[in-house]
Amino acid sequence: MKTVRFLPVEKMDTRGLGELLAPYRFSGNSNDLTAVKIHPGEEGNSSYISAKLVKQVIESLNLPERRTFLTDTTVLYGGRRMNAPDYVSLAHSHGFRMPDLPPFIVADGLAGTDEYTINLPDHCETKTARLAAVLARTDSAVMISHFKGHLLAGFGGAIKHLGMGWAAKAGKLYQHSSVMPFVTVSKCTMCSACISVCGVSAITMSDSSAHIDETACTGCGECIQRCPAGAIRISWNQEAHTFMQRMAEYALAATIATDIMVYVNFLINISPDCDCMSNEGPPMVKDIGVLAATDPVAIDQASLDLVTAAGSVNRNISEGEDKFLHIRPDRDGREQLSAGEKIGLGSREYKLVTV
Repeated sequence: MKTVRFLPVEKMDTRGLGELLAPYRFSGNSNDLTAVKIHPGEEGNSSYISAKLVKQVIESLNLPERRTFLTDTTVLYGGRRMNAPDYVSLAHSHGFRMPDLPPFIVADGLAGTDEYTINLPDHCETKTARLAAVLARTDSAVMISHFKGHLLAGFGGAIKHLGMGWAAKAGKLYQHSSVMPFVTVSKCTMCSACISVCGVSAITMSDSSAHIDETACTGCGECIQRCPAGAIRISWNQEAHTFMQRMAEYALAATIATDIMVYVNFLINISPDCDCMSNEGPPMVKDIGVLAATDPVAIDQASLDLVTAAGSVNRNISEGEDKFLHIRPDRDGREQLSAGEKIGLGSREYKLVTV
């Protein structure tokens, strides 16, 4: 049974984080290149894990100076995270910059096309994963994840951060390719909100409603989130299952590509939507704390259990009820946990140790 360490929010200061992360302190070669995988937040987002907390994690783990770097990958949709120059500028504006922190490097290159190919085990449906090229030269990595809701995955934590977060654009496209949005004509108000957020110009307006070109759509789901009328949907049952299976397999690929020292899940500002959104919404529960483990499935299961047990704020959801399933009944995030366990990514069985 895997150990998941838990630091309650009231103890979440520099000393507390040091105690939480003490078992995982860096013990490798001082010349090792160590990646700190973060999500610096979309422009307008306010719930991402702050530069101050990231710095505390780095210091608590005693990561090697001058050989450690912050990193993330580009995205499929429009905005300042679609290419490296814009993304670096955004990360700096959110506080992820030198000299306070290690340099921020975009892991999949200038436009998201710098790749590192990993072959997956035979029992996986995905045979080859197209990951960010930085992984080819990374000796070890630390995963700092914000546990929160997610439009397609139900919730996002360590597994989502591994699988989607380390994928180059082609890998993201493969994972999303099972997701094909469609427009319910009777609900469409022709407001054009979906057109304005589509990064690949796959949406046009006809005489009666918006129309999505399936040959151009990347399946990122941004239009679903932005439609004020709820007119854009997908057939969740099969498409969501395939999406989560592929995401779990890409997460496994990332663990094959480099040594993951520790997974750190922050259970604060637990919003219904992910840090990729500029309008992530108010927190669903009070801040809980931070978890650390060496197993991505175990830490996500423990994170989900803690959020489920918590009382809700801003929403009428009972203690003991899955908060993410309540707001999106057709997207059961536990599928990513079962998929990860099935392919050997980790175990859902864990022992919670409070620090």
